[in-house]
Amino acid sequence: MIVFLGLALLLVGLTSMVTLAVHTAAAVRLRSAEPLLHPWVFVQAAVAALFCAGLALLSGHLTGFDPIDPSSVCNGRVSRGFRDTSVPESRLVTRSVFPVSVVCEEYPGDPDATEQVPGWVNPVALTGGGLALGAAGLAPFAGVLRRRLCRPEPGAA
Repeated sequence: MIVFLGLALLLVGLTSMVTLAVHTAAAVRLRSAEPLLHPWVFVQAAVAALFCAGLALLSGHLTGFDPIDPSSVCNGRVSRGFRDTSVPESRLVTRSVFPVSVVCEEYPGDPDATEQVPGWVNPVALTGGGLALGAAGLAPFAGVLRRRLCRPEPGAA
């Protein structure tokens, strides 16, 4: 069931990104912002931004994830058969859902604690969420924007 849900979300996200690219190409070709100033385009932009934010969060949560040995996140192991001996035996002490964080320490309060999640994950997630809110908030005003920005020139019949 969760696989079908994931595939549906992937399909919706990728479809929104493709249609947004088509609308942008039409706007560039016509040298006009009119193809971009429709409510549905703003909704698609919101879905695409939310999709990118979701992918970043998923990437952060799956950093170092090993379903066979979940404790290997902090031990430098990829699986049971491989182990990096240069990484000291550590234990997972902190795991935060949002902002995404996995901190490995040898003992509580260790100054040499290591963050396992890449530094780009949280900024991308926050930016994507903000863009999604902004685009969704502008969707009801697309008609007003289109009327103000895409006025016909005086004298053009």
